[in-house]
Amino acid sequence: MTAQLQPGDDLALFCRMCKALSNRARVQILHYVLAHPKCIGNEILLHMPEDGPHAQSTLSQHLRVLREAGLLQAEGDGPAVCYEVNRDRLAWLQEQLMHLES
Repeated sequence: MTAQLQPGDDLALFCRMCKALSNRARVQILHYVLAHPKCIGNEILLHMPEDGPHAQSTLSQHLRVLREAGLLQAEGDGPAVCYEVNRDRLAWLQEQLMHLES
C-alpha cells in the first residue's frame, strides 16, 4: 500500500496530472493514444471527435500539457513525433486516486 501524498513533489505531480485531465480534449487525446501507441500528431488530429481539437496549434498545446504532466511520452521519428502513454504514470495516478478514500 502506498503512503498518502505528502506536500512536495508527489503532490505537485498529482495536481499537475489532475489538471491535465480536467480538459475534455486532453482526455480524448489520451484515449486515442492509448488505443494507437506510437501514433503521430497528425493521426491524432484526424481522429478527434467533432468536439475535439481541430487546429494543429491547439493540439500541440494539449500534447505539451499531457507531456509536462508525465502522461504522454514523445519520441522523434524523423520529422514526425510519435506519442505513447506513460502507463507507469497512469498506474501511479490511479493508485493515488484510490487512496483518496482513506
